[in-house]
Amino acid sequence: MAFDPIKALTNYSDAECTVQFMIAGSTASVFPSLEAATIFARENGAGWKDVEITVHLDREDIVYATGKTRTLIEALRKKK
Repeated sequence: MAFDPIKALTNYSDAECTVQFMIAGSTASVFPSLEAATIFARENGAGWKDVEITVHLDREDIVYATGKTRTLIEALRKKK
């Protein structure tokens, strides 16, 4: 199944998310939506740093690693 970033941004518009840059000593930042997490990632170097966004759900978490995070950033640019 193909990844649909616009659908993901819509589906998780009110799900708590964390952004974790894969840099020693960095801590995860918490956000109220996938869009807010994606904006934070974009503004803090997700274009050249490895990053992971985790969507926290009741039954399971969904993790978007660097490549999909960059896809979310591009989709957000097109959405605006």
